[in-house]
Amino acid sequence: MANKNPNEIVLSYQNSLLRNSDVNLLRGEYWLNDNIIGFYLEYLHDHLNVPNKNEILYISPELTQLLKMTNPSQYDIFLKPINAHTKKFIFFPLNNLNRKDAAGGSHWSLLVYSKPENTYFHLDSFQDTNGSIASTFTNNLMLYFNCKNDTKFIEKDCPQQTNGYDCGLYVLCFIDIISHHVLQNNTMRDCKLNTVEFYVKSKRIDLLCLINEAKKK
Repeated sequence: MANKNPNEIVLSYQNSLLRNSDVNLLRGEYWLNDNIIGFYLEYLHDHLNVPNKNEILYISPELTQLLKMTNPSQYDIFLKPINAHTKKFIFFPLNNLNRKDAAGGSHWSLLVYSKPENTYFHLDSFQDTNGSIASTFTNNLMLYFNCKNDTKFIEKDCPQQTNGYDCGLYVLCFIDIISHHVLQNNTMRDCKLNTVEFYVKSKRIDLLCLINEAKKK
């Protein structure tokens, strides 16, 4: 692996471009970057085998970061073309970077807007790390979506990581479980996440397999 050019393109998938340097993050104890998470969100939506999958919207890490650092009066520029107002459930992978012109950060968490429940749920596998970021971002989203005064922001209890690098894997596994639950039940509040830690253990290998499968196609 050391002889491979880190900038060499491994996979072009819809709007995602993966290079050797991205894929190598899955081969060790590394923090996942925007490119890996963005690829998986596109892949997951393509392979949700349910008729109502368009009730869900996955916002890319790059767009989430841009929205997070932008005045909500400008959100329509980014969210109107992807019909965000028509979606029941919107997923935002959040990181703790405080710039909108760069990728990076050191921790991922997940914010989910459930329109049927009039609630924003924040899931953080390293409790309270991104809480203030999620709360501020939620306030901006409420302005954009014209949410009612009784709209809630809930820090949802979730399994906690035991190291400093698996936060991105937890976010992806949260998304897996929640996506299937909300499409079946039209609610997120009672979604059980007790199996997340089991899936996290194999998620790096699963992602490598998905990338190899996508390359063949």
